[in-house]
Amino acid sequence: MNKIYNKNTFMLLLVIAAISVNLRLGITSIGPLMDTIRTSLSLSNAQASLLTTVPVLCMGIFASLATVLNKKYGSKFTLILMLSVLGIATALRGFVPGFTTLLITAFLIGLAIAILGPTMSSLIKKYFPGHAAIAIGISTFFMSMGSAATAAFTGIFSEATSSYVFALSIWSVFAFAAVFIIMKNLKTGEDSPLPKRDVPEIKYSFPSPWKQITPYLFMLFYALQAALYFSTITWLVPMSVEQGMTLIQGGMLLSAVMSVQVIFNLLLPIMMEKYPARRNWIYFILVSGTAATLLFWTGDHTMMWIGAFMMGIPLGGLYSAALMLPLDETLTANGANSWTAMMQTGGAILGGLFPSVIGFIYDTTANHNYTMSILLGIYVLAFILITVIGNKKEKNFDKFIVKPSDS
Repeated sequence: MNKIYNKNTFMLLLVIAAISVNLRLGITSIGPLMDTIRTSLSLSNAQASLLTTVPVLCMGIFASLATVLNKKYGSKFTLILMLSVLGIATALRGFVPGFTTLLITAFLIGLAIAILGPTMSSLIKKYFPGHAAIAIGISTFFMSMGSAATAAFTGIFSEATSSYVFALSIWSVFAFAAVFIIMKNLKTGEDSPLPKRDVPEIKYSFPSPWKQITPYLFMLFYALQAALYFSTITWLVPMSVEQGMTLIQGGMLLSAVMSVQVIFNLLLPIMMEKYPARRNWIYFILVSGTAATLLFWTGDHTMMWIGAFMMGIPLGGLYSAALMLPLDETLTANGANSWTAMMQTGGAILGGLFPSVIGFIYDTTANHNYTMSILLGIYVLAFILITVIGNKKEKNFDKFIVKPSDS
C-alpha cells in the first residue's frame, strides 16, 4: 500500500508541477520583448505595459470563478479547461499578430491563471494538509522555472527566428503538455487512489472570508507582492537599459533574478514550515528586496548584478509566503479555495495596476528614479502590513462543527 501511495503521491506532485510551470509564462515572456513590441507596434510605454497589467487584473477579477467551477464541474475538468484556454491563447500570438491580439490573449491568459491558482491550492490543501509548505514549494519552484526560462530564452528565440510573435507563442507547448499529464495522472472523487486528506467525516460551516478581517489583510499582502513581482519583471530590463546596459545584458540580468527566485521559491516554504515564525522570515525577505532595489538604483553595473541576485529573494519568497497564509488559516480544501480566491481577487486587481502606473509615470517623466521610489515604498508598506498580520495563530475549529441536529 505504501508503494501505491508513494507512486500516486508522485503523480499528484507531477500534476502540480505541470500546472505551476504555466502560471506565469504568458506574462513573463512579455518583459524581455517589451521594447521590441513597443517599437514594432509603435506603442507608448503605458500601452505596452497593458500586456502585463491586463492578465494580472484578470487574475483578480475572475479568481472567484474558481470556487464556482470547482463545485459545479470538479477540479479535474476545471484544470483541463483552463489549461486549454491558456494554451490556445498563447499559441494565437504566433498566428494573428498585432496589439489587439496581444490584448485579447492577455485577457484570456489572465482568466485561465485566475482559476488555475485557487484550484491548485484546494488540491494541495486536500491531499497535503500536513505538508502544504512542501507542496507550495514545489509549485512555486516550477512556476519560477517557467519564469526563468522565459527570461533566458524568449529574447534568444526572437533573435534566432527574427520573429517576436514566435518567441511569445512557443510557450503554449507547456500548457498542452500539462493537459495531457492531468488527463493521464489526476484522478479525483471516488476514482482517486489517494487517501482523502480533508475531513469528510466531520462537517464544518465556516463564515465567508468576505465577512472576516484577516482575509482582507492577506489580500493587501498579496497585492503588494504582486505589485513588486509584476513591476519588476516588466520594467527591470528597460531600467537596466536606461542605466547603460544592452538589451541582451538586461535580459540576462532578469534571468539572474529569476534563477535565484527558483531557489527561494523552493527553500523558503520548507524553512517556514520547519521554523514557523513566518513574520521573521518575511522581514528577512523584505530587507533583502529593499537592499536589492537600493543597489540597483546606484546605476553601477557591478552593484546592479549583486542587486539582481538579491532581488530574486523577495520575488521568490513573497509569493510563496502569500500562498501559505490562507492555507495556514483554513481547515478544509473548500476553505483554502475560497480564501485564496478572495485574496487573489482583490490582491491581483490592486497589485496589477502598478506596471501601468509606472509606465504612465515614465512616459511623463522619462526617469526611472520614480520607479525605484515606488518599489521602495511598496517594501515599506509590506513591512508594516506583515507586522500587523503577525505569526500563525492557533485556531479552535470546534465551534464551526455542524452537529447532526443542525444539518
